[in-house]
Amino acid sequence: MRALTALLVGPAVTLAAAIIPRDGPVPEGPWTAGVWRMPAEDNAVFTGDAINASGGKFYVNKNTSAYCPGDVANLDCSLYPGSKTVFAGGNNTLFLSVGVPGGQQVYIAADGSLSYTVPHSGALPEGSVSTGFERQRSESFGAPVVLGNAGQLWLMCPVSEGEPRERTYQMYVGHGPEGCLNTGVRTYTSSGPDAWEYT
Repeated sequence: MRALTALLVGPAVTLAAAIIPRDGPVPEGPWTAGVWRMPAEDNAVFTGDAINASGGKFYVNKNTSAYCPGDVANLDCSLYPGSKTVFAGGNNTLFLSVGVPGGQQVYIAADGSLSYTVPHSGALPEGSVSTGFERQRSESFGAPVVLGNAGQLWLMCPVSEGEPRERTYQMYVGHGPEGCLNTGVRTYTSSGPDAWEYT
């Protein structure tokens, strides 16, 4: 009987150890973000698909929009390919990791859309919220580092037609238009800045 108990307890202990969150703080430095959605009721499954900056807003299944002025003395644009969207911060406030002086801040617009400021300006539209962002290590399997904002829902709202996995989605926080999907947001350590500025 003891042998049988040992055979059953050994694998159980191994499984329990595998799902205990990893120790340690949230990694600092630049990071990228992706949506994470594995619903049981539909086939709109996303496992880390990138959230990209474009036109002052954030999207899934849309390329990053970035710019580097080629006529500025001593500015090497080859260092800023603009191929991905990289963030910085996430401890109350959130920014894009950019080379442009003054940076670009991330905020939630009055309509709930996740947005960012234009280069060289810290001006925020009326009714926007720029605080409450936080990165935390989750208690779920693998202990991913997740992004939140004051306990609000994160939403993917379709802005194109097609199959759920192929649509372009705009990101909202707290509330959004009709037809949005709830999602989680995970963050991933990255190098940066990747863009001089996001447009």
